[in-house]
Amino acid sequence: MKIEIAITEDKAVVVPFGPAGIETPDGVLVAQVLNGERDAFEMLVRRHQAFLFRRARWMGLDADTAADIVQDALIKAYQNLSTCREPDRFGFWVGKILRNQCLDFLKSAARRSVPLSPFLAANHGNPELEEQRSTLRNRLTSALALLPKEQREAFLMKHGEGLSYDEMAELTNVSVSAMKMRVHRATELLREQLRTVHPDLRCDARPR
Repeated sequence: MKIEIAITEDKAVVVPFGPAGIETPDGVLVAQVLNGERDAFEMLVRRHQAFLFRRARWMGLDADTAADIVQDALIKAYQNLSTCREPDRFGFWVGKILRNQCLDFLKSAARRSVPLSPFLAANHGNPELEEQRSTLRNRLTSALALLPKEQREAFLMKHGEGLSYDEMAELTNVSVSAMKMRVHRATELLREQLRTVHPDLRCDARPR
């Protein structure tokens, strides 16, 4: 099955809707695919590929590699769709497949890059402020790269993807308290790093 990935970090795909503008639930689409309606899987792809792409980028993959791994993850999901125990949570399920694919790739990757554009958007029209932001972006990139991978992943899942601690724990098979501690430690380390650039920087490191 060929799946086309044509997405960017700053442009979401159009989510398909059913009759009368009602969004078709993932569980219904999964059932349709299992009943032989392959077009329903295309709808699932369109609905979730942007989120999956962002997750792959947050995990440190460049855009081309991220797109390739998203495609591989979606193909694997299609081939194993009958094993999805909670069809209504298809997005979460395929997200776990993607995470494992990314981790396998990163084990053998010679270098890692951490895209940070969602953190610090450019402020065009104010050169002085943009220069300050550019300095902070570069510092944050370096600081994140120095974090242990577990802390970096936890920090980006929480503050990049906006996942809850319960979702993070389920995704990684780690306890909620452990995920909170990872985010806390990552935040503390990043705050110390960033203070060297912005001494007045404040950052709430308390897990919530």
